[in-house]
Amino acid sequence: MPDSARLGHATPRPAGCPAIVAVMTTYLVTGATGNVGRNVVRQLLNIPGAQVRAVSRDPGRADLPGAQVVRADITDKADLEPVVDGIDAAFLIWPLHTGAALPGVLATLARHTRRVVLLGSGAVAELPMEQQRDLLAATIPEWTFIRPSTFAANALWWARQIRAGDTVGGAHGELAMAMLHEADIAAVAVRALTSGRHVGELALTGPAVLSQSEQVHVIGEALGRPLRWVELPRPAARRRLVADGVPESFADTLLDAYAAMAKQPRPPVTSTVEEVTGRPARTFAQWATDHAAAFAQAAPTSAATS
Repeated sequence: MPDSARLGHATPRPAGCPAIVAVMTTYLVTGATGNVGRNVVRQLLNIPGAQVRAVSRDPGRADLPGAQVVRADITDKADLEPVVDGIDAAFLIWPLHTGAALPGVLATLARHTRRVVLLGSGAVAELPMEQQRDLLAATIPEWTFIRPSTFAANALWWARQIRAGDTVGGAHGELAMAMLHEADIAAVAVRALTSGRHVGELALTGPAVLSQSEQVHVIGEALGRPLRWVELPRPAARRRLVADGVPESFADTLLDAYAAMAKQPRPPVTSTVEEVTGRPARTFAQWATDHAAAFAQAAPTSAATS
């Protein structure tokens, strides 16, 4: 029997209808309005028989037609219990910079489903990815831990600078990263949710390693105008991150991580995306093209005429 059928539940048959019924599977997606979660929802909705329960703190602006959008704070047990009732599998993105509530959330999920896909987060200072993975493995029978390389979407932090001019200022311009398209993270997550064939850890990267200054150049090529990186000392780089929308509470954590990464060898590139999905990982150039509108300068307005 296919995994989707084994996990799913039959839609109740109205009186007088034939006994042939559709097998429906309900997937819970947390962080459903974020870059990755939104892609997971949309890709799941393309699968016949998939029902998606999308968790958002602001359902009114979710814009996820076809999904059941629910308001919930997943760290609040009173919010979480009704949201997970009746689900068959869950995709979990941890939304906080502390992992104190993660064990309780996983325990709640385990009472309702055997299958959880957790997207690892490097933003939880006191709970490294290894510990996140081990918590998941100890709690969920059919678990998949996705260990991502740097999200390509982090480059959106530069959008204000790029819309305003032709330079991007920051620290560690030569820091090398294997930038990963959010659509590829979602595609792997969907395969894991729906197939059950990917129990364990999956290390995902983009197809190439680029420095931050090279990323800025690639975005410029997508926009059709030259852009360049400007190296800033740490205090100025911190102010620039906060001005660009990075939470002040996370700015030092991010800069510390960049400093540590800069001392390490260049990151490896994996073929996991292609092995799981059957197609190569998207390039950063494709990501930049996909998101060019976010960086585009507004067209000048014509002066009003009388």
